[in-house]
Amino acid sequence: MGGALLATALTITLAACGGAGTDGTTGNGKAADGPSGTLRFGTNQQFTDWDPVTKQNSTFTSLVYESLLSIAPDGFTLRPQLATGWKQTPLRVDFTLRSGVTFHDGTRFDAEAVAKNLERVKNTPSQYRNQLAAIKSVTAVDATHVRIDLREPAPSLVNNLARFAMYMISPKSLEAGDWKTTGVGTGPWKYDAKASTKGLRTVVTSYDGYYDKKSVGPARIEVTQINDPDSLYNALRAKQLDIVWASPTLAERAEKEGLKSASFPSVLWHLQMYDTKDVFKDRKFRQAVCHAMNPQDYLDAALGGKGRIYSQRVPEGQPGHDPSLKGYPYDLAKAKKLMSELGGGKRSFTLISYDAQRAVAELFRSHMARIGVDVELELPNFAQFLSTFQSGEYPASILSDGSRSGADDYYNRKFAPDAAGNPLRLPYPRLATAAAEGLAAKTPQAQDAAWRNMSRIIDEEALDCAYFDYSGFWAYNPQKVRNIVSTNGDVAVFRYKEARPQG
Repeated sequence: MGGALLATALTITLAACGGAGTDGTTGNGKAADGPSGTLRFGTNQQFTDWDPVTKQNSTFTSLVYESLLSIAPDGFTLRPQLATGWKQTPLRVDFTLRSGVTFHDGTRFDAEAVAKNLERVKNTPSQYRNQLAAIKSVTAVDATHVRIDLREPAPSLVNNLARFAMYMISPKSLEAGDWKTTGVGTGPWKYDAKASTKGLRTVVTSYDGYYDKKSVGPARIEVTQINDPDSLYNALRAKQLDIVWASPTLAERAEKEGLKSASFPSVLWHLQMYDTKDVFKDRKFRQAVCHAMNPQDYLDAALGGKGRIYSQRVPEGQPGHDPSLKGYPYDLAKAKKLMSELGGGKRSFTLISYDAQRAVAELFRSHMARIGVDVELELPNFAQFLSTFQSGEYPASILSDGSRSGADDYYNRKFAPDAAGNPLRLPYPRLATAAAEGLAAKTPQAQDAAWRNMSRIIDEEALDCAYFDYSGFWAYNPQKVRNIVSTNGDVAVFRYKEARPQG
């Protein structure tokens, strides 16, 4: 793929800021005086190490690390963080870095540190490696300027550089090889190993050298790991914790018992059909499966009825969204008709999910039974699920395929020959052509037309369907903490900096 992305360079220069804003205000508009108090958070996520690339553990890594850019609560808007601005052209991205920033070990954050970190991600086998595949070189122009030269246009690159896998780690720690155990970043808090207990509690304390301390709420954060949601909630009721991850039922209970709850659309879930070579090779079968699914059942049974259903993967307002697409709304009669047109016969396949999502998996199995399809469920724990669901062994699952950062990113995450969501490395020639046209487009209009074409092909071929919000929930004690703000697209964590411990 090659050619110009846009004829005109896109230039974005943003004022330096940290956290909630340069005026030192919190998300609710109240003035912040700097870190104070302790925040005690309970989660079902398990801490393993501080590597942000090979583990999906933003619950912990976001405590100590920062990226070049940050994501606003809407899940899309980019804000300055370690970079104060950038200029993007089809084959180059230039970043201006924040000056006066240091890592927790005293090492200076500069362009060399950025280059070392990006090279590490680029050379480390993981699902994020592909996001940097278009990078030809990363050059430290001077201490506060980094130039990224590209082999081909990469429209989603800047957005992906704001994600948690691209956190900046101390070069000194990288060279020593101890970054997985020390967690040395530039974030508002530094890891307190002595106060932490492996497998139970992770503690961080305010970093005195942080460049924007006025934006930071808690001076100390204790993250306690408890797998059982009822036990988490009971610890909240007993005032042992201030805020906990919660199920929809427990969030509702919190409101009735004098506590508070918050919910937000964390990620977009949909049916992942990995095996379109054998199990899902027939388009009519894919269409039948899509029409037989009722995402509203998933929302009602597993998510307290909160969330929306969508007709397509690319969100409204983003290049590639096609308002004419109706998707595959629940229509059992149409699903049965399609199955009849396939000539009958028994069909079966395995769906892999994980233990906490049994309700969704069981509903899917019942939906498929209505059209004569037998589904066997495999429900390992979450850690086992993460290590196997994209191994190529399983033909399907229901979950998110990652952030909704654009049509190009969607293709590269799911349909490209080397995409993590394409474990069988199956070719999708029509989609590859549309993606190439999008990268080669010389105007925004031509680019949008190519991405829309890609969305239409996916819809016509029923390669993806049943999109619904997977909502996240928190329960908390308002006498202990206020201003709980979440980021759409990240189910595992709220915005720690913006939380305000009370008392």
